[in-house]
Amino acid sequence: MASETDLSTPQARRRANTDARLHQALAGLADDPSTTPTVAALARAAGVGRNIIYTHHAGVLAALRELQSQRASAAETTVGDDHCARSALRDADARILALATQNAGLLKRAIEAEQRAERLERRNAQIVQELDRIRRPVPIRASAEADDPPAT
Repeated sequence: MASETDLSTPQARRRANTDARLHQALAGLADDPSTTPTVAALARAAGVGRNIIYTHHAGVLAALRELQSQRASAAETTVGDDHCARSALRDADARILALATQNAGLLKRAIEAEQRAERLERRNAQIVQELDRIRRPVPIRASAEADDPPAT
């Protein structure tokens, strides 16, 4: 029986050719992140039947399984990263909401303080006017008799 490295028989050359096509198709699957690395996709890309991969190309099958596990771990990492990003986004939204609430409270207090200051300024102006009125000199009459004509 001929060995795998001996390409003297047509079967060995065919197997080597198929192995090369499978490795080339596997490299294509590895380079394209949009495709799912399955035995069916590999067989379709190489132009061979799935049973050939299972029965005669265990090395390619092992490499395909390794690619699948790498993609799965990368997907888990991506999911973990997405979860962390969503968590950070929720935390940021909560902080923004807390700051907006605090800002609204401070704005309300500032408006109330301005209104109180305006009321106090108006009251102060009234008090100043009243003081000015009270401090004005009041003409005193010389006497009450000067207003009345003498009675003779």
